[in-house]
Amino acid sequence: MTSTYEKTKDRIVFLDCMRIFAFISVLVGHKFYDQLEFASQNQKLHITIRYLAEVLLPLCLGGAAGVIVFFLTSGYIITHVLQKEITTEFIVKRVFRIYPLYIFAVITEALLARIIDGVELPSISILIPRLLLIGDFFGTPLALAGVEWTLRVEICFYAYMALMRYFSILQKPTIAVSVFLITAMIMFFAPQFPSAPGFSRGYLSTYGVFLFIGACFYIYENNTKARNLCVFAILSMLALFFFTISKSHQTWMNSNYGIFAMAIFVAGWVLRGRMQYGPIIGVASNLTYAVYLFHNWMWGYIQIVVSKAEIAFVPLSMQIFVVLLVMCYLVHISIERYGLEIGKRTLGLIRTKKTYDFKPSQAPQTNR
Repeated sequence: MTSTYEKTKDRIVFLDCMRIFAFISVLVGHKFYDQLEFASQNQKLHITIRYLAEVLLPLCLGGAAGVIVFFLTSGYIITHVLQKEITTEFIVKRVFRIYPLYIFAVITEALLARIIDGVELPSISILIPRLLLIGDFFGTPLALAGVEWTLRVEICFYAYMALMRYFSILQKPTIAVSVFLITAMIMFFAPQFPSAPGFSRGYLSTYGVFLFIGACFYIYENNTKARNLCVFAILSMLALFFFTISKSHQTWMNSNYGIFAMAIFVAGWVLRGRMQYGPIIGVASNLTYAVYLFHNWMWGYIQIVVSKAEIAFVPLSMQIFVVLLVMCYLVHISIERYGLEIGKRTLGLIRTKKTYDFKPSQAPQTNR
């Protein structure tokens, strides 16, 4: 029988913890921030509770700190998996990791909006770019109450890293870090992207650097010769972020969410050897993607349902939260897992075809 340790010994537990922090930050920032802010100012509460609420405010404002931790985590893990995965394998896995549940969420949102709110279904010209996660190229209205923009940043990063792997740049740590820094500089001086007006204008230019910073942390950890360059690149790209915020998103200038997010990630990275995997961490980490996709737009629909139950002794927001978790668990064990399974089978077919296409006459000749 395989032990729990054997099943999880290769899992990077600190990344699970970072994912959990990210989705909590986003969820609280979107749905519980007013309550948190009220608690920080409520003179009827003990000063310690008020102080703790006040400390949490910058970590949850708009979910921005959680998004940055998410990008840092993604940069780290993508660099890790590309040490072993070839480009084709990487692309297939990422496509089936992102798209099945995302497409299900977008279609479900459109159908519920039509059935319950009477909103017209999106036209094909809107739906197709939206489903493909290329909407910012065409100024397509965001889906899922605005959270999809982060996935678009992720898709761009996946394509970028696939090219880095294909041209064997990632296998040369010093060159890879240099390319990350040069790319960040180009993004800083180039016109903002996405350029279409709207909520996500310039967000790749602004937040893309954190994906590179996460990658630099992985390289620092695994290559001693590149460490000084990694430190220089991390600090330089962090500075670029602050200048970009000042230039492009002035509404965020008075918040320290960027440096707090970096502190959270660095603390997790430093303590990574002390973190142990457990069932609660595993379940919570597995639910992060589903919760992220569904929480912002499904909240109101769940509220309609639970309000009819009239359970007065449990706060309505907590009832909604519990139902949301149950729903996300169901789509995780069905849609999300099924999508991952299809990805594995697709990858298996690709590998089989390559083996079949390799003819004996193509084999290298050896001396006997």
